[in-house]
Amino acid sequence: MSMIYISHPYGGQAENKQMVEGIIRELALSHPENTYVSPIHCFGFMYDLVQYETGLEMCLNLLKACDKMYVFGDWKNSRGCTAEVLFAEMHMIPYEIIHQ
Repeated sequence: MSMIYISHPYGGQAENKQMVEGIIRELALSHPENTYVSPIHCFGFMYDLVQYETGLEMCLNLLKACDKMYVFGDWKNSRGCTAEVLFAEMHMIPYEIIHQ
């Protein structure tokens, strides 16, 4: 069983949270042997309560605990997603860019 971090643009937008819920639902049904982790669902409720850098650091700490990362959405235009990809590369965490 692997713990897989789901990277997806958020920006405090409810529709992005809902998209991630759909992604995780599909992944969990097709690959129930894995655990899927969403930083949006772990920390999104604090999006406007903490500084951006603090929130990102929390996400990266969660990523560090995962075995792998899947990257979804328009990640290249997301500051958080690009930081997650760079972090994964620097810490040799395998990741896949998933095109929807």
